[in-house]
Amino acid sequence: MDEPASEDVRAPGLTAPAPAAHTSRNIEEAHGHHRETAPGPAPAHRTGAAPGRPLPPVPSPALMDRDPIVFAWRSAKRRHAAAIAVALGLGGPLVGLGLLALRDLVDELLALAEPGRGPIHFLHLVVPLPERLAERLGGRGLVLLPGWPLAESALTLWALGCLIGVALGLALLGWGVARLCVTAQAEAVRRLRELAEDAILRSGPAARDDARALAGQVGTAIRAADGLLAVGILVPALAAGAVLVTLAVAAAVAPRLVAVAGISLVAAALARQLLIARTERRDDQRRLEGAALERGLTDLVRRLPAVRAHGTVAFEHARLGHVAERARRALTATEDELSRARAPALALTVLVPTIVLAAALWQGPAPAAPVSAGGLSAVLGALAVASSAVAAFLRQNRRRRAALPAFREIARATASLEARARAPRRLRSQSAPLPDGGPIVLANVAAYDPASGERLIGLDLTLPMPSHVAILGDRGSGGRVLAALIAGQLEPTAGAVTYAGTDLRSVDPAERARRIAYAGAEPVLMTGTLLQNLLYGDPAFADGSSPDASTPNAGELEERLVEALSVTGLDRLVYGRGLASVLPRRLDAVTAAAIVETRVALRTALEADHVAHLIEPFDPARYNRQATVGENILFGAPVGSAFSEARLAGHPFTRAVLEAEGLTRPMTEMGLAIARATVEIFSDLPDDHPLFDAFSLFPARERGFFEDLVARQPEASGWRRGPAGQRDRARLIGLCLRYSETRHRFGLIDEAMEARLVAARRTFAALLPASLQGSVEFYDPGRVTAAASLEENLLFGRIAGAEAGAGARVRALMQAVLRERGLERTVYRFGLASQVDPRAADSGLGGRDGFTPFERLAIDLARCLVRRPDILVVGLALDDRGASEIMAGIERLRAARAGRGLVVCLPDECRPDQFGSDRAAPFDLVLRAERTTVVRTGLPDSPPDSPADAPADAPDVGLPATAALGQDAAESTGRDPQGRCASTPA
Repeated sequence: MDEPASEDVRAPGLTAPAPAAHTSRNIEEAHGHHRETAPGPAPAHRTGAAPGRPLPPVPSPALMDRDPIVFAWRSAKRRHAAAIAVALGLGGPLVGLGLLALRDLVDELLALAEPGRGPIHFLHLVVPLPERLAERLGGRGLVLLPGWPLAESALTLWALGCLIGVALGLALLGWGVARLCVTAQAEAVRRLRELAEDAILRSGPAARDDARALAGQVGTAIRAADGLLAVGILVPALAAGAVLVTLAVAAAVAPRLVAVAGISLVAAALARQLLIARTERRDDQRRLEGAALERGLTDLVRRLPAVRAHGTVAFEHARLGHVAERARRALTATEDELSRARAPALALTVLVPTIVLAAALWQGPAPAAPVSAGGLSAVLGALAVASSAVAAFLRQNRRRRAALPAFREIARATASLEARARAPRRLRSQSAPLPDGGPIVLANVAAYDPASGERLIGLDLTLPMPSHVAILGDRGSGGRVLAALIAGQLEPTAGAVTYAGTDLRSVDPAERARRIAYAGAEPVLMTGTLLQNLLYGDPAFADGSSPDASTPNAGELEERLVEALSVTGLDRLVYGRGLASVLPRRLDAVTAAAIVETRVALRTALEADHVAHLIEPFDPARYNRQATVGENILFGAPVGSAFSEARLAGHPFTRAVLEAEGLTRPMTEMGLAIARATVEIFSDLPDDHPLFDAFSLFPARERGFFEDLVARQPEASGWRRGPAGQRDRARLIGLCLRYSETRHRFGLIDEAMEARLVAARRTFAALLPASLQGSVEFYDPGRVTAAASLEENLLFGRIAGAEAGAGARVRALMQAVLRERGLERTVYRFGLASQVDPRAADSGLGGRDGFTPFERLAIDLARCLVRRPDILVVGLALDDRGASEIMAGIERLRAARAGRGLVVCLPDECRPDQFGSDRAAPFDLVLRAERTTVVRTGLPDSPPDSPADAPADAPDVGLPATAALGQDAAESTGRDPQGRCASTPA
C-alpha cells in the first residue's frame, strides 16, 4: 500500500528484536504512519485495568424492535422529539404566516382592480362564527389578530417581504431539523451496530452460522432503512401537522370549507395509496419478467451445442417467444391496473380545486359570508402543502414495509444469540475473579466441536498448574477439542471445567483470555501493520494507531515483543519484510543520508570479501542484466500506476520513445519470439501448473490469445491492419518489456540491443514531460529512491543469480554492515510497519503481502506470548511437519514458558521422551487423545518440584537465531528473483 504523503518515517512506534549479538540493544521504534484500520493489542497499562482484576461485565443487550421506525424512536427519543417540536412549533406558524401573506397579496391585487374597495388590514385574522353569536359581537367573527392598515403600495411590499422571510425561515428551520435528524440516525445506527456487536461477540463456536447471517443482515437493514432512521418519526408528524394547518386555514376562511378540505385530503391519500400499491405490483412483475428472460437466455446458451447439432433454431425462437409472451401478458395486466389507478389521481388534480371553489361560492338556503379570493388561495395553498406531506408519508410507509424483513431477521438472530449466551452470563454475574493459580479440573466432561465434528466424552482429568502438559493425537483424534476446553474456548455439553475451583464459563471472556491464552488452529489476520497484528487486542489502539516510545511501560512492552518474536522465529520474517518494504515517500533526512552512506560501506565490504561481482549496480551508462527490459528503459521505480508494469507498454509516452529510437519493430519481433518460445515450452503443462506461473511472461488467462497469435502470425510480417493489429503489437511489446535475459534465457538480447535500450533510457529521462515527472523515481547514486525497496536502496543494484548461494552471502554481509552502522533497527522498524493484507494472507500465498501457513500460526502464537498469560494453550496444527522440527520449536517454547503453564498439542509421532535434548526437562504430564476420550500415557520418573526448576543452561529466549515454531533456522532474505519476500521458508 502506498504511504500517505503527509507522514514522516520518523514517527515513533514499537521496536523489534535485535539479532543474536545485540539483544540488549533497543531497536528503533516502528513508524506509525500506517493508520488505516487494524487494531492493536492493549497492555494493561493502556486500558487502565489492574493486572489480575476482572473487567466489568458487559450488560446484556435489550430485545430489538422489529419495526425500523420504532427502533429509530427508541434509539434517540430526545432528538426525534426535539426535531418534531421544532418542525411543528416553528414550522407551523411560519407556514400559517406565509398563507396569510399570500391571502392579503391576492386580495390586494383584486383591490387594485376595484378602486372602490376599502383598505385591507395586513395579516388580519378573524374566525367566522355562527350568525347569532356573530350578531352579539357586532356582526363580526372572533378577531384573533386585527392586523395593520397599510397603504396599497406598502401592503404589497410587506406581503412580498413576508413571503421571502417565510421562505428563508423555512430553509433555516429545515437545516436545523435536518441536523437533529442526522444525529438521531447516527444514534440509531450506533445502537444497531452495538446490538449486533454484542450478539456476535457473545456467540460461541456453535452459533457461528447465526453470527455470520446477522452480520450480513445488518448491512442489508441499513441500506433498506436509509432515511427511515432519520425522518421516520418526523414525516408522519409533519403530515399530521400539515393536515391540521389545512383544516385550521379552512375554518378561518369559511367553516363550510373544513369538510371539503378533509374529504379532499382523504380522497387524495386513497388515490395515492392505490397508485403506490399498483406501482409495486407492476415493478414486481417487471422484475419477474426480467428474471424469466434471463433464465431463458441463460438456458439458451447452455443448449447451444444441441441447437447446432440438431438445427433447432426455429424451435428455440418459438420457445423463447412463448416465454416472453407469458411474461408480457402478466406485465400487461399490471400495467392496465396501474393505468386505472392513475385515473383517480389525475381526476383529483382537477376535482379538488373545483370542489373547493364550488363550496366557496355556495350560498345555501341562507346567505353565507362570501369567501375572498385571497382566502380561497390560502386554502388551496394549504391543501397543496398537506397533499405533498401525505404523499411523502405514504412513500415512506412503502420503504418501511421493504425494510421490515431485514429488521425482523436481525431481531430474530440477536434473540437467538442472546438466548444462547444467557446461561454463561448468569454464571459470570455470580462468579468471583479468576484465581491466581491452581489445578485445571475436568469433571465428567463431554464436548462437541461443530467446526471439526470431533467429540469427547467422559473426561475426568486434573492438570496441575503451572506445569507443562503435552496432548498427543493426530487430526480428528480430539486433542484440539481438549485444548479448547482447557482454554475455555469451547463450552462442555456436560460436566464442568474449573480452574482452582472456578468454572471457566463463569469468567469474563476478556479476563479468561488474558490469563489463559489460546493459540488455535485458525489464525486470523487483520488489515493494518504487522506490528498491529502482533499486538492485536488493545482497545487503546483500536483506532489504527501504533504504540510509540511515549506509551506508558513501552520498555516492558518491547521486552515482551522481543521474546515473542525470538521464540516463534518471526524476527526473521520481520527482517525480511523490512528489506522488501518500499520506502515512504517522505523519509526523514537523517535516515535517507544513513542509507546513502551505507551503500558506500556495503560496496567496500563486498569488495573486501571478494564478492562485489555478485551485485550488478544500477549504472546509468550500462544495461542491467538482472532487470527486465522495461526496468532498464525506466531506470527507476514507478510511482503510481502510470508506468506500472501492466501499463508501461501501452502508455503513449513509452510508445513515442520506442518509435523515436526505432525500437518498435525490433521489440515487436522480440515479443513474437518470446510468445512462440513460451507457447512451445509450456504446451504440455496445464494452466494451473506452478512452473507456468513462475516462469511464463503472460498469465494463464492470456494463454489462448498468444497461442492464437503465434498460429496466425508465424513470422513478424504481414501484420493485421487497424485496431486489431495495433493491439497485437502492443501485447507483444508488453511481453518484451517483461523479459529478462538472465532469468528467461532465450538469447534475444545481445550487446548491440543493450546499447539501443540504454539509449532509449536516456531519451525517456530527457523527454519526460513535466506532468509525468512525479510518476518515476529515477535511480540516483547520491540519494534514495523512495519508490524502491530498502534492499535495492542499500545495494543500489540487483543480486546476480548466476552463482549459487549469492543471495545468502550478500545478505549475510549486508546484515553485518547494517548492524555495525546501527541501521539494523531501521530494517526491523520498516518490517513491523509493513502492511498486512488479510485476503492475500488467507490465501496461503507467500510474498510481501501474504504469509505462509506457518508464518500465520507463528503470528497467532506470538500474540499470546506478548500477553504473558498464566497458562498458554497451543492447539496449532503442526502434524504436517517433521517430528524433529516440531520438537525443536517446542523446546524453545518451553524454555520461554519456564515457571508458567503450557499445554501443547502434538502429533502421535512426536514422543516427548524421544526428541528431548539433554538440557530439556521432561513434560510434567503427557496425555493421548484416542477416539472419543483421553488417556494418560505416563508421568516422568523424576518430575521437578515445579516448572521453575528448569536447568540453568536453558537456551536464552532473547536470541532470535531460530526459525519459526516447527521449522529449522533459515537465512534472512529480502526478495527472491520474482521480487517476493522470502523471509521464512515453509
